[in-house]
Amino acid sequence: MTSQINYSAIIATYPVAGQDNDSQGFRDNFTAITAGLEVAANEITNLETSAVLTQVLGSNPPTPVINDLIGSTISNGLYSQFNGVFYNAGVISGNTNVNLNNGPIQKFTLSASSVLNFTNWPATGAYGVIRLMLITDRSGTYTANFSTANSGVIKPATGFTIPVSVGVAGKYEIIEAWSVDHGTNVFIKSVGEY
Repeated sequence: MTSQINYSAIIATYPVAGQDNDSQGFRDNFTAITAGLEVAANEITNLETSAVLTQVLGSNPPTPVINDLIGSTISNGLYSQFNGVFYNAGVISGNTNVNLNNGPIQKFTLSASSVLNFTNWPATGAYGVIRLMLITDRSGTYTANFSTANSGVIKPATGFTIPVSVGVAGKYEIIEAWSVDHGTNVFIKSVGEY
C-alpha cells in the first residue's frame, strides 16, 4: 500500500528568507501539515491493528502478542523456525472434543474407553492436521474411537484399526488426522507407538 500522505502540499521553500512573507502561506503549510499528520495517524493505527507483530507496540518490557491472520495466505517464503502449540487435555473419559484450535499436537490421558470428536476443522480448501498423543492413566487398557464434527466420515489408513487400543505399559499411541474439506472426510493413521 502506498501512503496517502500528500507531502507535496507543503511548500518546503516557505517562508522565503529576507523578504516579507504573507501569513496565508504559513496557514496553508500548517493546514497541509495537519492533514498529513491526520492521514499518518490513520495509516499507523491501521498498521498497528493489521500488521503481524512480535510484541505489543510500545511495551517495555516487550510483551508477546497473538497474531490472528484471519485466513490470510503466506506464500513464497522461507522459515528457519516455526513451532506448534502443545496442548495437554489432561485425563479424559467418555466423549471428548478434540478442538483443532488448541494446537497441532494434543495429549489425552484415557481413564476409560473414550470417543474423541474432532472439531473446528478449517474451511473447505484449507488443510487441517492434528497429532494426538494417547496414553492411559495406567489403571487399565482402554480404547479410543473417533468421530468428527459436520457429520463427517472417519477414513482410516489401510491396516489401521479403529478403535485404537491404548495399553497400561506407559506407551504413547501417536495418531495423525487431517482434512481438506472442513471435516467432511477425515483421514487418520497411526504414526506409531512410543
